[in-house]
Amino acid sequence: MSKHDFRAPDCTPPAFAMRRRLSITALIMTAPLWALAGGPGEAARPEGTLTVAVATFGNERWLPHLYVGAEDVVLKPSYENLLSRDPKTGELIPMLAERWQVSDGGRTWKFHLRKGVQFHGGRGEVTAEDVKFTFTTIAKDGSANSLAPEFRLIKSVEIEDPHTITVRFDKASVAFGNKVTQGLFASVAFIQSKRHLESAGEQGAERQPVATGPWKFVEHVRGDRIVYEAVENHWRTVPHFKRLVFVKVPEPATRMAMLRAGSVDVIEIGGEYVEELKRVGVRTIVMPNVSWVYIILGGQWPTKATYDRNVPWAQPDAERARKVRLALNLAVDKHAIMERMLGGLGSVVGSWLSYPTDAWATDALKKPYPYDPAKAKGLLAEAGYPKGFEVTMNLTAWPGRGYLPDVGEAVATYWEKVGIKVKRRPVDRAVFAADFRARAYPGVTLAYAAPLVGPEPWEIMIRGGHTKAALNLFVEHPKLDEFVDRLAVEANYKERVRIMRDELGPWFQDHIPGVAIGAAHAIAGVGPKVGEWPLIPGHMGFHNWEYVTRAAAR
Repeated sequence: MSKHDFRAPDCTPPAFAMRRRLSITALIMTAPLWALAGGPGEAARPEGTLTVAVATFGNERWLPHLYVGAEDVVLKPSYENLLSRDPKTGELIPMLAERWQVSDGGRTWKFHLRKGVQFHGGRGEVTAEDVKFTFTTIAKDGSANSLAPEFRLIKSVEIEDPHTITVRFDKASVAFGNKVTQGLFASVAFIQSKRHLESAGEQGAERQPVATGPWKFVEHVRGDRIVYEAVENHWRTVPHFKRLVFVKVPEPATRMAMLRAGSVDVIEIGGEYVEELKRVGVRTIVMPNVSWVYIILGGQWPTKATYDRNVPWAQPDAERARKVRLALNLAVDKHAIMERMLGGLGSVVGSWLSYPTDAWATDALKKPYPYDPAKAKGLLAEAGYPKGFEVTMNLTAWPGRGYLPDVGEAVATYWEKVGIKVKRRPVDRAVFAADFRARAYPGVTLAYAAPLVGPEPWEIMIRGGHTKAALNLFVEHPKLDEFVDRLAVEANYKERVRIMRDELGPWFQDHIPGVAIGAAHAIAGVGPKVGEWPLIPGHMGFHNWEYVTRAAAR
């Protein structure tokens, strides 16, 4: 048992960070960041403004139960969670909970809260009441948080005292720690103030969100900017910058121009622009292997009312549908996409939702689907589509993944070479969010990058690949339900690895749920203001703004 008492026997996987090393331009910390920061009493006063240009803000909702998940890129500065991740090992470490225990094979989780942590604006201390309120709100009917189905599995939330709370499940929840962790999954359970939401009301709380993080909310202009200000007496650390400003800039070329002009200090960018940035002397930071890129084939939800039996890859004839899905894979040169769209910063892999060094990624599973347009055309003919068919490709940027429209455009071009007629549909992620929650996009495809930043790929399926999931960004199938349900209660990590390696992985490869591209890196371009930026390995989106230092004057 560790000093934090957080591991149930053989329940938690070993450190996974070594397979996702940071580039040499990023700093790896070997201890909790706030310990190295020296605490707020020793920090210099924050100065200046750090301005960040991103492709999208998501649906721009501010309360944990109202946002779908990917918006945490712009929520992390303000909100905190019960747990975080060690920047070196990837293991769970304390945050708002200073220690915790897991017992009864993963059915019981007890959290001991850190005393004295204050909500912004004098709204009082974080207590077990706030944690219970947050969990209950996420689980309630109407919650948009993609964790809602998992939080509805909670049997009881018991407040033992103001700083101790116990969460019980009927069945084991071996990965519950990943649901209450600072950002290693999208749509995490950020802790909100019960008092503030009940007194201000939901609309008032959204206009003036209150949290516990190192940055407090100042302003939100929808579709334009979000402004935060440093909390100068924060319990964990005091930011180096006085203000943190996010601006929405959908076009990558415009973001690059703004960075070169000095009007922004950090931009998210696709790998295809890395060499161009280097040529003009702009520094880049690479966050390796933080997402898994693929093309979603919408409509694979036969038990839902929105199912359309005429969608070629989701038709009732399973063998013909599989031939179509295989053809859509063979028609695409994944290596070229990885090189041109992602700057070669990633790995083309056939093993779904895993990285080349994962324990469950065998040599057989890692082998990508080949590029064979002639065979693709033959398979389409065998499936009954000798002249192809019409399809819509949504070109949608997601928070932290602004390169996805370029990937979608490239795939559409490859499909057209084998006779498929592709209609491009640029659509903002906030608009599309309603579609994937309602399963309202049969016959539509889009490029997506799964934020596979937890230790095990089956966890992402609970949210986007299960018949009871809050949304669909993958595929629904009774066999997949069976795998996920088994893995969610299996306390033995080695057995989970075996199931993923020997059963789930081969099933994915045979079923072909979408068009596999592979594991990709996240990239940031940074200006001269930015000094050291400690990043957590495996963390997809921008984060740890409070630890970004100001570069020394030259």
